[in-house]
Amino acid sequence: MRPRLTCILFFLITTAPAAIADSVSDLIDHGHYKRAEAVLRQQLQQNPNDPLANCLMSKVDVAFARYDDAISHAEKAVAADGNNGKYHAQLEDALGAKTGDSTAGMFKKMSAARRMKDEAAIALRLDAKSLDANEDLLEFYLEAPGIVGGGLDKAKELANRTALNDPGLGFYLQAHIAQHEKRTEEAQRFFQQYIQAAPGHYDAYVELANLYLNQNPPQFPQAEERARQAIKIDPQRVGAYAVLAVLDARQSRWQDLDQLLSDSEKNIPDDFAPHYQAGKFIFLSGDGQQLSRAESYFRKYLTQQPEAGTPSLAAAHWRLALVLEKQGHKEDARAELQSAVKLDPNLKEALQDLKRLK
Repeated sequence: MRPRLTCILFFLITTAPAAIADSVSDLIDHGHYKRAEAVLRQQLQQNPNDPLANCLMSKVDVAFARYDDAISHAEKAVAADGNNGKYHAQLEDALGAKTGDSTAGMFKKMSAARRMKDEAAIALRLDAKSLDANEDLLEFYLEAPGIVGGGLDKAKELANRTALNDPGLGFYLQAHIAQHEKRTEEAQRFFQQYIQAAPGHYDAYVELANLYLNQNPPQFPQAEERARQAIKIDPQRVGAYAVLAVLDARQSRWQDLDQLLSDSEKNIPDDFAPHYQAGKFIFLSGDGQQLSRAESYFRKYLTQQPEAGTPSLAAAHWRLALVLEKQGHKEDARAELQSAVKLDPNLKEALQDLKRLK
């Protein structure tokens, strides 16, 4: 662990419980799940039934796709304080995540879906303007099949109902519905309206920047403007750097990219997701002159454990193997593929490429 992070964790662990909770909540809000987990495990060893610590650990579990653990921790939080809407919202989130678990059977998914809707009702009764509860329920309606309670009509009804109590939050939900239906211009407009209502919401700026970047043709100036606004809001979060890394690579702005990655590493030393995204785009673009750059980015990414929600080490080994193969280093490519398969025997792409290169 780097000295800077060690100091952060020492400070958190030796601080009063209320301050620890606030600090860990900030870490989670900023996407620093690895740091948060280290502190929470210490906290839960001292007090296994602490409702807030269990709620926060449930958030970490969801981020790392440990859905059963997430449900268990959220249940402990609700059992300790059933009148806290945030705890019900987190149990809703954990159950919703379980409905999308590819390893779970249909019966478990249906059971989780029924419980999720019950928890959502409680969470929204306790706090109708809860961003987490509304967003989780909307995502469930948009993604889940009708047999377990999903449906576009339900998503639209939720957004319209929410807009009556909180127009700004209504814009946010409507933006996600439009995005889901690939109505890009409408989604952009709703995100812009939401940003006017909630100018400090980092994620909205990043989501809007991604929409501009992935438009056909891409709107680079608008994407860059929104991503840089997000960095001004919070330079310690990685999402905007990842957007800008792809933006710089797509425009062959290599000096800008080098500076951006340096800034990202300085501000977020335990998350190299921007390196991975830049390397991925360079490879997919077919720019043979920049393959060594892509190789260095993937090797950088492989120097530490990934943050939650970012590509796995197995995926990075696989991507690196493809770059090495393009460079003519087939033996090295095979070695990387073997590493990928060893880490994740179910990574189909790596298995297929390993078979192809043998």
